[in-house]
Amino acid sequence: MHPLDPFGFGRPGFLRHARSFSAIDADLRGRTIAVTGANSGLGLAASAALAALGATVWMLCRDLARGEAARAGLPGDLRLARLDVADLASVRALDVPTPDVLVHNAGMLAATRETVGGLERTVATHVVGPYLLDERLRPAASIWVASGGMYTQRLDVDATFSPPDPFDGVAAYARCKRAQVVLARRSGQHAMHPGWADSPGVATSLPRFRRITKSILRTPDEGADTIVWLAALLAAPLTRPVPAPAFWFDRAAAPEHVFPWTKVPVEDEDRLIARVREAAARA
Repeated sequence: MHPLDPFGFGRPGFLRHARSFSAIDADLRGRTIAVTGANSGLGLAASAALAALGATVWMLCRDLARGEAARAGLPGDLRLARLDVADLASVRALDVPTPDVLVHNAGMLAATRETVGGLERTVATHVVGPYLLDERLRPAASIWVASGGMYTQRLDVDATFSPPDPFDGVAAYARCKRAQVVLARRSGQHAMHPGWADSPGVATSLPRFRRITKSILRTPDEGADTIVWLAALLAAPLTRPVPAPAFWFDRAAAPEHVFPWTKVPVEDEDRLIARVREAAARA
């Protein structure tokens, strides 16, 4: 499957790939999983599915009222904590148990340039905040929910932290998703691409894209499938082999690059890590 095949990214691709999937039957009782951005979309779908497998799931939400509304009626051990991952003070103030698995799912796509705590909001939300959260919680494993949009961008540290004018929210988002995958690989963690899933974020931030692709968008459950599959394997390693860290798409390792021009020297990755650490330390 070519990673740029639109039918692979959409629901037809998921249904085709899912023919080879086994049921996720792990027993996650006694395991703790934390999910950022858990009150809607992929985060809510993953939280509900993992709780159904027996895990204690901490739903880390920016708005507790929305989190409570999302949690209402769902079975399982679902707990709430407030977290605005873009606000590094909020990350430092978070008080939850160390999770077996941390899912970096919270995301946003800005229409205009915004800053929070001196950082451009896109990079704060997708890169610096999650990095600091990992440092604070020290989970046994982490899963970064990235995007196939990263395939259009090479790692550019300066542009990631200071998007050029005129501000392009889609490009800023894709650059941050590229940075996420680099951080995951360099720290021995997992990243994944959920495909084109229908979610509140897509409807709000990419209305034209949603109108064009609505008929082939994945459901949130389908987009979250690889998150749940990975988290179950990582949280309950005695039940089946734990996969080596990779960039995942539909339960299979996928390439990080499809265009040669997006590859960069390792020194550029080193610069990213140093810049992220510096930004997190200043918080």
